[in-house]
Amino acid sequence: MDNILLDLPLTPSKPSIFRVNDDLRCVNEKLYDPKVAAIGPFNHGKDHLQKMEQHKYRYLKLLLKRRNESSVDKYVIAMRSLEEKARKCYEETFELNSDDFVQMLLLDGFFTIELIRKYGFDELRERDDTIFQYEQLLSQLRHDLILVENQIPFFVLIQLFTMTKSGDPDDDISYLIQLFIDDISPWPEASSQITGKVSFENIDHVLGLVYKFWCSSFAKIIETRPVKTEEEKFVSINSTTELQEAGVKFEKGTQQSNCLDIKFTKGVIRIPSFDVSDETESVFRNLIAYEHNFIDNHPKYMTDYAFFLHCLINSAKDVEILRRRGIINNLIGDDEMVYNMFNRLGKNILTSSDFCYGDVFDEVNKHCGYCGNRWMANLRHNYFNSPWAFIAFFASVMLLLFTLTQTVFSVLSYVKS
Repeated sequence: MDNILLDLPLTPSKPSIFRVNDDLRCVNEKLYDPKVAAIGPFNHGKDHLQKMEQHKYRYLKLLLKRRNESSVDKYVIAMRSLEEKARKCYEETFELNSDDFVQMLLLDGFFTIELIRKYGFDELRERDDTIFQYEQLLSQLRHDLILVENQIPFFVLIQLFTMTKSGDPDDDISYLIQLFIDDISPWPEASSQITGKVSFENIDHVLGLVYKFWCSSFAKIIETRPVKTEEEKFVSINSTTELQEAGVKFEKGTQQSNCLDIKFTKGVIRIPSFDVSDETESVFRNLIAYEHNFIDNHPKYMTDYAFFLHCLINSAKDVEILRRRGIINNLIGDDEMVYNMFNRLGKNILTSSDFCYGDVFDEVNKHCGYCGNRWMANLRHNYFNSPWAFIAFFASVMLLLFTLTQTVFSVLSYVKS
């Protein structure tokens, strides 16, 4: 026990690469697991990922050939110097010995770098490279590179990238990662606003860089908003259908909007459009899992965004409304599937202590709380909820007017007589 206490630091370290919390994983476990490539120690050695190991060696060999180098010694030395620091980035220890761990960093690091380089520079690809012959395989690799459990420290990538960087100004790791993951971004129309070269300060890994791409500009917006006290905690909002019945309108946010910046002004909720594809749930889930490890007072931008949409989408009808407004671009075809996805996304998540959309929720609830809006909502729900109900209501009104008119004429005739 004394030896354990001696080795234990007084201040617990905060790992940047960790296992997904069981409460999150149990909702849809497969979305946290790599499909074709293991990056880092968590998935190292798994049988179904072994086929990609040959590609890793092949990419390394081709890199050495391109650089007229015959040995990996200098890269091994560089990785060995980072081994201790890299091991501390993981929340658990591994049975990998020093040589195996260093080899893993080298192979996985160069595979990631060469993959994004070949994607960005066509001339670096070989004709027989099967990765670039099949779009499905590329899509699977995009999925694998942004899994929270499938990462190596970003400083490892920076070291290897710097050691092999060409003179081309586009040979930039930030730009190339941005380019590679752009196809799975849920916000293609806002791409120019949410991506770009960013500072590498406090970047944990590839997923962390992607997170910064998509959240950094929204973070600046949130910083300008007043912090709510404990007594001012937000109250959730109703679904799209219910809000629409209460007179709330929905519009697509402008392309210049930040992808996460949802606004409510003059009875209109404006949401930047987003795609829902086969990869969308995985993207959201891993970003939410990444935020799950943040300290309590750190804003959870993606979690709050997902919760907002979870509140709005309570049925396939809600999806249909948002789709018809141009807010949701449904690439999976079935509105029910989109509803089910957002229903799952809202399970077992913890929003920010100071919810990013608290002011929007407050304004929407105030709008719906006005007597006139409540009366209109009740009228729409009970009398205008279908064309036949409207026709019946209209017929009743006409009958009432006809009866009233007939009564008036009868009274006038009686008076004259």
